[in-house]
Amino acid sequence: MKRIVNILLFIFIAKFSIAQEVIKLWGNNPDDFRKKAVLLYSFPAAKEQSNKALIICPGGSYCYLAKENEGFSPAQMFNQYGYDCYVLLYRRGMRGNRYPSQIQDLQMAMNFIKTYYSTYDTLGICGFSAGGHLSGTAAIYFNKDFNNLFNGNVPENYFRPDFSIMIYPVITMQDGYVHRKSRRNLLGQYYTQQAKDSMSLELNVHNQMPPIFIINCTDDPIVDYHNSIIFNEALNKAGVKHYYKLYNVGGHGFGVKPERIKSDDKSAAEWHKDFIQFISKQN
Repeated sequence: MKRIVNILLFIFIAKFSIAQEVIKLWGNNPDDFRKKAVLLYSFPAAKEQSNKALIICPGGSYCYLAKENEGFSPAQMFNQYGYDCYVLLYRRGMRGNRYPSQIQDLQMAMNFIKTYYSTYDTLGICGFSAGGHLSGTAAIYFNKDFNNLFNGNVPENYFRPDFSIMIYPVITMQDGYVHRKSRRNLLGQYYTQQAKDSMSLELNVHNQMPPIFIINCTDDPIVDYHNSIIFNEALNKAGVKHYYKLYNVGGHGFGVKPERIKSDDKSAAEWHKDFIQFISKQN
């Protein structure tokens, strides 16, 4: 019996120690105490050295973070495809953090990985829901150094991800299709028209963006599926390489887990297979 307990304990420890490192991106004594909550969890791929990495941004309406379902589980899944994964716990609105806190954290994560893990040939971003909006923000505004790390002389394309994955993403801040909770947490209760327009991704698409992968579902009860439709139209117009698939069923928040879809058709949770085919065709 004791031997069985020891084996089960070993399995439990092995399962939850996959993230071998937790990085405090802003250090132990940041200039803002709220930055202490910004963490980067490392999930290395099984093989000894990978040449590709992925930063994963969980969703949660820019209010909380679904770190298990939309962070740790996708990281372990992408490990199987040879990606070293880094799950980013960025600042969010429940603690009073507004734009540009979230993109500052993401760019800091990119800088950390490029500085300390310079062997990667590929660095992409994957985001879910509000995290999908953050992934899209990085794909659009990569020429802006939100932390002024380079004193106005940021190297060309330094913050440009090699691709952005956007799963049932928040896109627009405009009335009509907006996910109001995400907008409130990102921009606050009072915001300017300029802020609303700049964070409406469909209004800021340009032809220098990296390849974009998007999926969502028509039965999404949280984020209106038209968010991705208008973004897809903007990407088409700008000539950005991208893949978009609209599933009939799947809802919202399933991450990579078929069992979280309340339907017999669970194909939406298999989106990562389409992503691998899509990204393999890109230069």
